Parts: sequence; structure tokens; C-alpha cells
Amino acid sequence: MTDRSRWGQWAGVSAVAAGMALATVLVPPLIAPDHRPAPSSPPASPTASGSRAPAATGNAPGVFAPIVIEAEDPGNLLTGGAAVTACATCHGGARVRYLCFTCTLVVRTTLPTGGTRTVTVGYEVDGPRSVRVSVNGAPARTFQVTGSEWTTPRSFQFTADLPAGALRLTLFNDETPAPDIDVVTVS
Repeated sequence: MTDRSRWGQWAGVSAVAAGMALATVLVPPLIAPDHRPAPSSPPASPTASGSRAPAATGNAPGVFAPIVIEAEDPGNLLTGGAAVTACATCHGGARVRYLCFTCTLVVRTTLPTGGTRTVTVGYEVDGPRSVRVSVNGAPARTFQVTGSEWTTPRSFQFTADLPAGALRLTLFNDETPAPDIDVVTVS
């Protein structure tokens, strides 16, 4: 390689470097830290299930806003043959069916504060059935439910002492088929 071609390469590299240095001074960064003042109430934080968990506010400590988790939410876990099916009369347009001993629905969310909460489970069923619910791996409680047809939303409630943090509600039936689950609300 001749001295002239080396000098040309060096001049080209120098010009590119000078252009990049000038651009970093004249062009604002694409990602910059946010220096705006914090809002008076922090925004809600996302939960594992995709729904929004209420954030604690400085003005009202311990206030808990209801958390709604659709059974078909992709953040939930389906095992065995449990499956999502379309449902025109359901809260989110779908529900989870085929719950059994090995076919479970694990509803997952995060609670910002602990305490005694009411858990409401929306379901659809034709006739009497039962469903078992385990909270964070604790022994399951059994709930007897009934319904007049697969297109009529129904619900049952229970209270539980729930800690702040991850919440896992496992719904199943280890003896007979369970109702189809539509939605779970923690309030």
C-alpha cells in the first residue's frame, strides 16, 4: 500500500471521527434520564398477569383498589387439558374450561399491600359442580356452585388473609369436572 493511500484512509477515518464527535455535541441523546418531578400519586404498577395493581399513595396508606384478572390472561398458567374458549357472555370475551385434578388454572398477580381480601370468582356452568381453590400453595378450599346454563355468568366469593407480593390462586377439581372460570377479582 502506498503512503498516499494510507494517508487517504487516515483522512477518511479522521473525518468520520470528527463528524461523530460533532454529532454527540449538537444532537440531543435519544434516551435521557427523566428529570420531571414525581407525580403526587405514583402510577399503578404492572402485575404478572398483565392487569394493573394499585400503587400505594402518599395520601391514603393501606388503600387497596380491586384487581381484576381474566382467566384467559396470558400471564396465568394452564396445565393439563385446561383450555381457553371464546365466550360472548364472559367478562373478557373468553373463559377457561376443562378443569380437573391435573388440569388447573393458576391465576397470577401481585398485591401491593397485604390484608384480609375478598376474592370473587366469576364462572359459568350448567348444573351443580364444585371447584377447589388453593391460595399460594395452601390446602385447597372447596366451593359448591350451580348455574342454569353455560351462557349465564355467576360468581362466588371468599375471604382470605393475603400477603403483599406474589399471589397464586390455583383452581381445579380432583373428583369431578369443575365449572368454567371467567374472571377473578381481588378486593
